[in-house]
Amino acid sequence: MIDFKAIDYGATGNEEIIQNVRFILSTIIGSCVLDINLGVSPDIADSPIQLAQAKITAEIIEKIEAYEPRVMVESVTFFADPLNGRLIPQVKVVNKENGEVWTA
Repeated sequence: MIDFKAIDYGATGNEEIIQNVRFILSTIIGSCVLDINLGVSPDIADSPIQLAQAKITAEIIEKIEAYEPRVMVESVTFFADPLNGRLIPQVKVVNKENGEVWTA
């Protein structure tokens, strides 16, 4: 799950990459003034759960490939919080350079 830490503006290497992935996943599309396409869409609200999972998975893969090309998405799994009506994605990415696997 996403760990909402303060942004480390001096991050380098692996820390920079995983921070970028987390930023992509935690940004709502249209909210970043300099790049309105950055982030994921909230438009799946009220969709059937299987449809929402498919749409979110496709969008997560597309956005991470576009904005952080140093990794590739290995898997996207979901945790459902039905009492609060939330669907929480967990994304596993692989560093293309060294094969390390991280979860965001």
